[in-house]
Amino acid sequence: MTQGARSRRLFRKANEVATDDERCTVVHRYEPFYNLVDGELRAGAHKGAAINPATEARIALYHIADARLVDCAVRAAQAAFESWARTSLQSRRALLVRLRQCIQAQSEDLATLLTLEQGKPLAEAREEIAAAVALFAYYEGVRSERSDALFDEAFADHQRMYAPLGVVAGIVPWNFPFLIAVMKIAPALLTGNVIIIKPSPTTPLTTLAFARIAADAAPRGVLQVLGDDGGVGPLLTAHPGVRKVAFTGSTQTGRKVMAAGAETLKRLTLELGGNDAALVLADADIETTAAQIYSAAFSNAGQICGAAKRIYVANEILPAFSSALAVHVNAARVGDGLCDGVTIGPLQNRAQYQKAKRLMSKASACGAIIAQARAPLGKGFFVPPTLFTGLDETSDLVREEQFAPLAPILSFQGEDEVVSRANASPYGLTASVWSSNAERARAIATQLDAALVCVNKHNESPFELGVAMSKQSGVGWLLGEEGLLEFLQPRLVMA
Repeated sequence: MTQGARSRRLFRKANEVATDDERCTVVHRYEPFYNLVDGELRAGAHKGAAINPATEARIALYHIADARLVDCAVRAAQAAFESWARTSLQSRRALLVRLRQCIQAQSEDLATLLTLEQGKPLAEAREEIAAAVALFAYYEGVRSERSDALFDEAFADHQRMYAPLGVVAGIVPWNFPFLIAVMKIAPALLTGNVIIIKPSPTTPLTTLAFARIAADAAPRGVLQVLGDDGGVGPLLTAHPGVRKVAFTGSTQTGRKVMAAGAETLKRLTLELGGNDAALVLADADIETTAAQIYSAAFSNAGQICGAAKRIYVANEILPAFSSALAVHVNAARVGDGLCDGVTIGPLQNRAQYQKAKRLMSKASACGAIIAQARAPLGKGFFVPPTLFTGLDETSDLVREEQFAPLAPILSFQGEDEVVSRANASPYGLTASVWSSNAERARAIATQLDAALVCVNKHNESPFELGVAMSKQSGVGWLLGEEGLLEFLQPRLVMA
């Protein structure tokens, strides 16, 4: 791939819009997307096809890295690390600024591409791109009073230094493919590491597009991106030249990543699954809480690790709260995320769609549907937002992480009881307590065994606080200064 080809407009596409009574369809077709290796856009041994989950139509071909190209990327990263690790903190911050500006310059094109490959409504895609911009801006300013090193400290008889690890492999899921890539890129580069990003095989395009527009912003080998068909992740996690793996995905795959890195004792950050409880107390504001829990449970079609997945409601308000939440569920408009008025897109891929259909079928047999939106017929991985009652803790929809717009409402009588039920899950990512009595809610929140527990909101915290993973929801810190330390090796030097 030549330098001239790289400098073309980001996307070359042909559009066609078709509408009928049932659905709106927007067709985009793009030129092939390439790997970024050692500062160059590189072809792979073969190509994969990215599919629009709303139409099941092909959006574009993308090049897939093989073992040779993976090894080439690791060696290029190792070579780049020698000089990048010695680069000044000021220069690293300047790179984050350039990368942020690359995103801002192409934000609308990136948002459109994100909706096409991931399925989320365009408004949510724009929010994801904006969050990635904000995350770069946050890291640009972290410990801004320091101009030499982020954390180094000198004392009379010793010095504590923090050295970058080396080559980082960032493995990114399909639910927030752009934002989560940036969650790995920004801290890795700021701390003096070099990084290879591997996007999901079902959402490779936005990250590969970022590689295209950022190819000239970063020094050769410092930031690389590899297309994947399912075989690249194991190659990276087992490669002896990779010092750290930053992985976001399912708990099942996280266990495989941990096992693959064991041979070389790689440093790991694992952000894994969740089965997150929302506890609605009897004194909660019903209308306000219902609106917020609807968003917490159904945004991105429920495909959020920290989404509200089990909704526990006090017996006293169960009928009223269920009715209030049902209003929001019934009003959801499901369809192609590029079409006006759509609030819920498709599930991202066929495997997740089939899992959701299985969970829906089992839950329908054991419980009752009290609200359900209307989904388009025909092609597309559409699952209608659905609210269930009458299920217990043994139901698959309650026990498993559904990652779909399917939510169970479960009743409870006492606070001790509901805390015990909420904590019974092997996961421990997020939880929330909803009440008009803040003191009472905080007292219950402190008893919940989760990494992030919110009062009268769900899965919300500022970048600077950071979150430590818990139970089978992961290992290590995300965000905050503690998250930066995950990319550094402390060294104690005695005088």
